[in-house]
Amino acid sequence: MSNDKGNLKIVVAIVIVIIAIILGIVLINRNKIESGPVEAIKQEAYEYFNLYALNEKVGVVGKDGSVIIEPTYSDIYIPNQSKDVFFCIDENDEYKILNKTGKEIFKEFESVSFIVVQSNSNEMEKNVLSYEKDGRFGLIDYSGATLTDAIYESVASLTNKPGCILVRKDGQYGVLDSNGKTIIDTKYNSISGDEYSSEKDGYLKTGYIVSNKTSTGILYGYIDYSGKVLVEPKYELVSRAVINNTEDTYLVFRENGKRGVIKNSKVVIKPKYNSIIYNNSANIFVVIRSGNYGFYELDGKEILAPDYTSYSVAGNYICVSKDDEMLLYDLHGNLVNKNRYKSIQETGNSSFFIAQDGDGFYSIISKDKEIADNYTRISYAFDNFFVYTSKDGLYGILNVYSGIEVEAEYDVIIVLENAKALEARKGNRVDIYSSIIERILTMDDAVVQKVSDNYFAIYSDTELKYIDNNGKITENTLVFKDLSLYAYQDDNGKWGFKNKNDEKIVDATYDIVTEMNEYGFAGINEDGKWGVIDKEGKIVVEPSYEIESYYAPKFIGKYLLEESESVSCIEMELKGE
Repeated sequence: MSNDKGNLKIVVAIVIVIIAIILGIVLINRNKIESGPVEAIKQEAYEYFNLYALNEKVGVVGKDGSVIIEPTYSDIYIPNQSKDVFFCIDENDEYKILNKTGKEIFKEFESVSFIVVQSNSNEMEKNVLSYEKDGRFGLIDYSGATLTDAIYESVASLTNKPGCILVRKDGQYGVLDSNGKTIIDTKYNSISGDEYSSEKDGYLKTGYIVSNKTSTGILYGYIDYSGKVLVEPKYELVSRAVINNTEDTYLVFRENGKRGVIKNSKVVIKPKYNSIIYNNSANIFVVIRSGNYGFYELDGKEILAPDYTSYSVAGNYICVSKDDEMLLYDLHGNLVNKNRYKSIQETGNSSFFIAQDGDGFYSIISKDKEIADNYTRISYAFDNFFVYTSKDGLYGILNVYSGIEVEAEYDVIIVLENAKALEARKGNRVDIYSSIIERILTMDDAVVQKVSDNYFAIYSDTELKYIDNNGKITENTLVFKDLSLYAYQDDNGKWGFKNKNDEKIVDATYDIVTEMNEYGFAGINEDGKWGVIDKEGKIVVEPSYEIESYYAPKFIGKYLLEESESVSCIEMELKGE
């Protein structure tokens, strides 16, 4: 029996050990999942705004125009404008943290602070706050829930990686995500984001440049966005080449004073150059040695040795100079021809390039065509259209197939952002040209403003028009599909508001109005003074504000909405009462 009991104890012990091992593996894997790639900071819909009052004090306004915190403070910080967490500072530079009811919050902590984003001093971390206990720091969320114990010597936003928190413990740095989970253990001398971001992913795939102190100095390495170590800290310098549309990571490193390139974890260009630059138009590396330029493919294959004194890249061609001779190569290193151009630039049309000759004049060239007329400047517009500048400094438009479309008569011609439309200015007159270079409207003293991804507003003190990305005039009901009221102009040139059913809600008695904004307010102007109506068409403020603004003003309730480095409300002085 005693042997049986002994065997049973052994079996139980073995089972306990196995369970412990399994639990440990589960916890490790769970931690890996929880501390994965970090999404970029995202500001949710604005709910609260700083109120800068006439008494030079600061309060808080809600999106409905109501005063949440009376303007009695020297300053107020709202780290996340969708959360009612307000750091209110008095005239003695002491602060308390209030919510939307005016109640003081986070009193159970010794002190609580917001975390400033290192790459933008006007922005704060949206998901986490720091707290202090016994001289150490930890993280809480905006509800006051504790995310980490107060075990760190410091906490800060990670440079070039919003949403990640740099922490220091025992003099070494690590990184946490906004849930307080570990991404990188505290074992490095320094950590920073690699400056990579993309339109699609934001900072999601930004990696980490790390360093350690050694007997020979500080050495650098690299950890990718998922927390995987690609390069141990062993190089004098490491930086990331920002290459889009690839899952591979390219790093420029320095060893013994010379630079090379690593693809993921493999050296593809040996360190023997003074400088290395990635050229995104041709998707190649440009290397510099002793003042001369050479070229490599991304996989490390040499295109041209560093034998050239200058270069320019145009589409699938490299234009270089050597011994006062200009040479044109393709991206495989094959000589295409010798030419007389000082430089060649690619355009958005793959068939055509912009070339500059030795006298400084510009031409449009293709494999078998040249358009030249002593142009002092040429820029690509869209499709087959280019904006050119004459010797007189005036702007016009040409088609590479049919010639001059618009004679050089304008002071400036601008391609509208991400659109096939042109804004042409001559004195105080603005002409808008469509995608087929048809002049679709003319307006004096006009402002051209992008109002969404697909539409632009063109307006003056008396007119308001909308165009789409092809320069076609469109209706405001198509531009703004979810408004309660829409601006309209009557036959006498006066403005009012209609609803979606084309029913008049506000009579056309105003000189000009703005559209209803996302907060449900619109501006009304009469005799040069601005007022405000709400989404039901009711007067909030009679026209009495004198506002000098390039863009049409926006309002929240009776307050002027200011959108610059931050979004806030300004109390306006009433005029003409």
